[in-house]
Amino acid sequence: MNEEPVFPPLLNGIAVAPGTETASIAVAAVMAGEAGAGDLYWSQSEDRLNMAVVLEPDVSLARAVQVRHVLAVAFGDAFGAISPPEIGVHYRWPGDILVNGARVGAITLDVPAGSTADQVPPWMVLGLDVAITLDLSVENPGELPDRTTLHEEGAGEVTRTMLVESVSRHFLTWIDGWMNEGFKSVHENWLGRAMGSDQDVTVCHAGTTVSGRVTGMDEEGNLLFTPADNTVQAFALVDTVERHLPT
Repeated sequence: MNEEPVFPPLLNGIAVAPGTETASIAVAAVMAGEAGAGDLYWSQSEDRLNMAVVLEPDVSLARAVQVRHVLAVAFGDAFGAISPPEIGVHYRWPGDILVNGARVGAITLDVPAGSTADQVPPWMVLGLDVAITLDLSVENPGELPDRTTLHEEGAGEVTRTMLVESVSRHFLTWIDGWMNEGFKSVHENWLGRAMGSDQDVTVCHAGTTVSGRVTGMDEEGNLLFTPADNTVQAFALVDTVERHLPT
């Protein structure tokens, strides 16, 4: 049985019922004026880590979207701190997290409708969903060979509480470094674990699926991608956010 997680002082943990998508709850709460910076919604489900944190950036959306990569590298460090060292973690544009080559979860980023790249958004909701154990509601999990869980990949001792606590701590460390020292360290760490740098990979961007190689990442966090025709394309990170109209 998982114990209730304990969060760092800068984060306010808010539990939500199992099976509830925390990002949706957080977006609804912040749009209703009931949530603010540092509120971290976490699901009581024990078979997965499902969490979302409310942010109130003081930089333009073009830079603020880099927090998506910040959370990715924070997860890599957080999981590495509590799991066997031989388990490999990689990232696939724009927000997929892979363990031993198979998708185990994803990062999402929600902002208000009308948010433009050069404006400071009033809020953002940064979400993370990671499968810890097998979902018993799936009758034939073997039908999804490109997806896995942390336990299936050898991290059988990892629990939801261990993971949400570790991710929270490492996220605060990484976001502090990003705010004070810039994007360089995040850039290097994300790119160092990018799926597709040494082999072809299929990624989705702005509703389009394309296959090719990851060529690099620019200083803003946008992906440089080379498909089969060898023409380098730049995928803007700001195009990967979900925008929400007031309700």
